[in-house]
Amino acid sequence: MPEIITEVRDGVGWVTMSNPARRNALSTAMLAALENTVREMDLDLGVRSIVLRGDGESFTAGADISEFAAHHDSAAARETWEGTLTGLFETMSGLTTPLIAMIRGHCFGAGMALALSADLRVAAEGSTFGIPAARLGIGYPFALAQTLVHVVGPAHAGEMLFTARAYADREALTAGLVNRLVPAAELEAVVVAMASAISANAPLAVRAAKAAIKAAAHPALTSRAHQMIAATVGSDDEREGQRAFMERRSPIFRGR
Repeated sequence: MPEIITEVRDGVGWVTMSNPARRNALSTAMLAALENTVREMDLDLGVRSIVLRGDGESFTAGADISEFAAHHDSAAARETWEGTLTGLFETMSGLTTPLIAMIRGHCFGAGMALALSADLRVAAEGSTFGIPAARLGIGYPFALAQTLVHVVGPAHAGEMLFTARAYADREALTAGLVNRLVPAAELEAVVVAMASAISANAPLAVRAAKAAIKAAAHPALTSRAHQMIAATVGSDDEREGQRAFMERRSPIFRGR
């Protein structure tokens, strides 16, 4: 059955979209479960970073197209569907915990939106990316278009949305869709190393850095970023970091 699988180990929260028979296409139930999962992980002080991935050889082919007719057969059904999507992406964009998208295979439609909501995107060679909204006659949501433009710039965003074509792995790297492109056999090891490096650092400082980066694209978040940066001053973690530096040892951060 399609599901969202979760695991927390060594400070890293692993979230797996599992519907391999349909290239991890996201049903309405999976979208709702994904929102609840990432929200709960964001509140868990033991989770220092989150990795979002697909089960098997695909990240996700996007929303489950077999449900499209049901979502659009009435105004109420469409409103419910759009509310589910809006809730998920608002939650994803509001996370304070660093989020890494671990991508292999297909990354399309809603999967692209999920990947773009991540702070870091690491992809396996051979992955493909696309937003087929125009081919399906769907107006791409304004907030998601803004995020796309912020990540890749207006020219690449225009080409992706206007042509609805798939981008190959190297094109995605050149466009800035992904931070790193690695051999498929090395993907998990690279992501583990990245997530572990984040998890080893001071949580307050890392979350403050994420808030500042977010505020660069959304000035309304500037005040929040300043508050989170100020919260690091005089914190236990700040004192621990300085002590560890002076004592030439690895710091042990508590997130306070």
